[in-house]
Amino acid sequence: MEVYDRQTGSVLTSLAPDQQFSSMSVVKLLIAVDLLARDNWAPPDTTTQNRITQMLSASDDAIASSFWASDGGTSIITRDVALMGLTGTNPPATPGEWGDTKITARDLVAVYRYVEDQIPDSARALLYNAMYHASEDAADGTDQYFGIPDGLPGSTWAIKQGWGSSGSTAYFNTTGLVGKDARYVVVVLTSAPLSHYQALSKALTTGTQQLASLVRG
Repeated sequence: MEVYDRQTGSVLTSLAPDQQFSSMSVVKLLIAVDLLARDNWAPPDTTTQNRITQMLSASDDAIASSFWASDGGTSIITRDVALMGLTGTNPPATPGEWGDTKITARDLVAVYRYVEDQIPDSARALLYNAMYHASEDAADGTDQYFGIPDGLPGSTWAIKQGWGSSGSTAYFNTTGLVGKDARYVVVVLTSAPLSHYQALSKALTTGTQQLASLVRG
């Protein structure tokens, strides 16, 4: 877990920020960054923009799988690592299982900082607006307002969530930009035995509530 203040350039709180977790759908943000970067940040055609938006806002698995297959699979992650200087991110061991990409809280803070501070306005706006308009119900029917949305009510946010299982482990991840002018980067990654899958999202929201005093103003 890590919370970063972009205005002051400081880490407000951190817990095991270098521990690796399976990304689940959070990797869709990395897929989108790679897609835009490979075309030198030129605005994609309308159809591609709409697909990126749907992949991020509704967490659409089919679109993510399509981009993953067409854009090089694990090479996407390798390129992102080089592009953004990530140190704890690894491609999935099974090439087709994009949700098993390994990520850390520290690296995801770096990703959001890169998106906000390094890429052209048009690309940043495409990504931010998609995450700002994240729907309560994901494409697969999951309520994706756990963590940041339900845990920090009244906050402005732009999120990319992740949930699912790998082997005998359940994962729920809440990540995003919070506050006026996207001041804060909030990343909370969690895992538990698969038998606790249903309870994990609620536990994540409860934990995220404890960050409220850090991300006001």
